[in-house]
Amino acid sequence: MSAAPETPRRRRVRLIVIPAALLVGVSATAFTLAELHPAKPGAPAAGAVKLGDPHRGQAAFAATCAGCHGSGGKGGGVGPRLVGLDITVAQAKAQIDAGGGVMPAGLVSGAKEDDVLAYLATILGGS
Repeated sequence: MSAAPETPRRRRVRLIVIPAALLVGVSATAFTLAELHPAKPGAPAAGAVKLGDPHRGQAAFAATCAGCHGSGGKGGGVGPRLVGLDITVAQAKAQIDAGGGVMPAGLVSGAKEDDVLAYLATILGGS
C-alpha cells in the first residue's frame, strides 16, 4: 500500500503555517515573561544609592545605554523610555545591577554606575 501524494495545501501548512505558529507562540511567551518580569530585583534602601557626577554620567549613558534607551533616555531602542519614567534612582540601580529582559546585569559598575545614576536622577520622574 503506497502513501497518498502530498497536496500543495498540506505542503504549505507543513512548511509555512506550522513554523509561523511556533514563532508566534514562542515570541508571545518570551514577551509576556519579559513584561511580567518574575525575577524583578528588589530596590536597595533609599539612602544606599551613591550618586556621582551627572555630567560624566551623561557621557557614560550616551556611550553605554543610549543604544537601547535612546539619546537622553527618550526611547527609540529595545529599552524603555527613561525620561519621566516613574521609578526611583534606587529602583534604577537595582535594574542596572540585576539586569532583566534584554538588559544585561552590571552593564555599568563602580564610579561609572554612580555617575550614570546621578544623570538618571535628572531625567527620571520618580526620583
